[in-house]
Amino acid sequence: MLKCWQVSELGSEIVDRRLSFGTRLAVLAHLGLCPHCRRYLGQLRLTAETLRRLPLEDEPEAPAILAAIRRRQGETKD
Repeated sequence: MLKCWQVSELGSEIVDRRLSFGTRLAVLAHLGLCPHCRRYLGQLRLTAETLRRLPLEDEPEAPAILAAIRRRQGETKD
């Protein structure tokens, strides 16, 4: 059984649905028993959805920021 700190560390992967089948089952089992982690992940999902809706293309710095984020994501994928 996963612990809360483990679910917390997996937060972005959970929200972005980038988990292996086994890890996803372990997360679902934990969430079935832990209202705190359910609330935490709900907040993460709401934050992610809100950020996706922001009109970043209107900001002059947005292209450079988004390019840096994409580069960083490419570095962490293995």
